[in-house]
Amino acid sequence: MPSLYDIADLARRELTLCGLALDGAQADLPTKLLALPPTVTAPLRAWKLFWARRHRARAVKAIDELHMALHDRAGAAGRVQNADLWSAIMRGVDALALSRWLRADTIAASEVRPARQTLQILITDLGEVIALIRELEAPSA
Repeated sequence: MPSLYDIADLARRELTLCGLALDGAQADLPTKLLALPPTVTAPLRAWKLFWARRHRARAVKAIDELHMALHDRAGAAGRVQNADLWSAIMRGVDALALSRWLRADTIAASEVRPARQTLQILITDLGEVIALIRELEAPSA
């Protein structure tokens, strides 16, 4: 059974790969002299958006797995040692699990720039959750 940290890190990795695919879909050629018509570049953009959706779906799966693992471990433990830290982790994962952007089915070419900004917020929030999980899983001295 993977640790909470491993599951959260997998979700962060998939969101990062989604961001890279979105960056590729947003990238324009450097000069107008070399600019290609949209009919030529549309298939490449569609391919990169496909990979962005695929990585987003994998991230959603990992976040759902993390959500269920947290609930299972909270139920199995009965009483949690550090209830404040556990509560903060649960709130962070709940917020990620309820993200409308993560649950959307499509990413349109016109939505790439706002999607990149939303993704940065989600990666930052997930990073905070990972830091809390590290603190929770650290051995008490």
